[in-house]
Amino acid sequence: MRRLAIVLLVLALLVTVVAGCSSGVKDTPSDTPKPSTPGQEEKKDDSDGKKDDDMPGGGKSYELQVAWWGGEQRNQKMLDMIDKYMDKYPNAKIISQYAPFTDYFTKLSTQAASQTLPDVYMLQLMYLGEYAAKGLAKPLQEFVDAGLIDISKFTPGALSSSSYEDKLVGITMGDTASVLCFNKTLIEKANYSLPTDQMTYGEFGEFLKGLAKELPEGHYAAGDLARHEFAIENFTRQHGKDGVVTKDGKELGYTKEILADYLKFHLDMYESGVYGPIEVIMEERGKQWADSLAGQGKIGCWFTNVNQGKIFQASIDDEVGMVRFPVADNATNKYVEAIVCSTWAISSTSKLPNEAAHFINEIVNNWELQEIYDMDIGVPGSTDIQNKLIEQLDPENNKIDRLKKREIELMQDILTSVEPFHGRPPGFSAVIDDLYAKADEVIYGRMTIEEAVDAHFSAAEMILKQ
Repeated sequence: MRRLAIVLLVLALLVTVVAGCSSGVKDTPSDTPKPSTPGQEEKKDDSDGKKDDDMPGGGKSYELQVAWWGGEQRNQKMLDMIDKYMDKYPNAKIISQYAPFTDYFTKLSTQAASQTLPDVYMLQLMYLGEYAAKGLAKPLQEFVDAGLIDISKFTPGALSSSSYEDKLVGITMGDTASVLCFNKTLIEKANYSLPTDQMTYGEFGEFLKGLAKELPEGHYAAGDLARHEFAIENFTRQHGKDGVVTKDGKELGYTKEILADYLKFHLDMYESGVYGPIEVIMEERGKQWADSLAGQGKIGCWFTNVNQGKIFQASIDDEVGMVRFPVADNATNKYVEAIVCSTWAISSTSKLPNEAAHFINEIVNNWELQEIYDMDIGVPGSTDIQNKLIEQLDPENNKIDRLKKREIELMQDILTSVEPFHGRPPGFSAVIDDLYAKADEVIYGRMTIEEAVDAHFSAAEMILKQ
């Protein structure tokens, strides 16, 4: 009896200790696995009845680092998507890293140098070639072949935008492309015709000169159209060339003759009053769109990326429209717009590549997640997702929805008609910056077009040798 009493006393003490240890502790989805996590005895249906083999990581708990850029609104959308992902797959804990565009890529560059890149990180077209060329982004075809990433609903254009040297190195979260945006209200008030898809530069120049004559004082037919990276890139590709730089990144993609014609067009627009006086042009640079002349309804046309249209429309009472980019008069191919991807890459040093692939597949193909994101960064690659987004819109009664619908339609047209684009090799950004500087020298009258072209080619040669 004495031995039995001792055993009962010990059991009672154990129960008291366990109860005391568990009091005051709160479980959170991002910190503590839910009951369905493998390794626990209780198996519930928190994961929609999935077996461990169907879960990322085979059901074992893991942490995955995911990074992207964005402002407050985009960041919250991503965090909401990630919460939903972790609810569905409770063995996954996502560690998020995000910052504004410039700060994001500054930190990413540091992480790349120290080989500490996040498992999954977002790249933009401007940086895709650089990271892929350095072997920092893992080729993804093996995950497609293994059924971990589904690209069956992605158009060839959406895939080529996230490829480098014909290898798929990213899966797009959203694609955009260059377009001509215009203030429909302003132009119609001037009793002037609206721009149309793929006007030739000759037609476009005459259109802008005529519009400039009809607008009231302090209003201008266009912003500085020369200062958009896709203007020269599209113009060059329309002449059958690679783009700003050749595919191998060793030479400029355009000839001196092509660049001279490009600069002549923009000098003509400036001298004709289309862009406004030089002080207006310079003052506009660096302004947020809402504070710019375009944001105040005083600019007729400007180049932008198609995903920006809905943002412009949300901040102005005037109605905004978009058409496909102008085409060189002697173009050999007018379907050339570069697809600007914001694409998910997997770090080549990730120890969880399969889990990373699973995350990417869910984030781009799962409608419940994409509905939250609402094409924030561009048109998603999946045509199924695109069609579901259109079904939700009310373009007849909502101007923003009208621009969203136009954005999707334009991208569907562009993605199915353009030739594959090889991406942007290292050196692209520096070449573009020098081109902008030389264009300014022409407008200021400090260089002739011929002098600017020669100076730019000399500078570009040095840049691309580095």
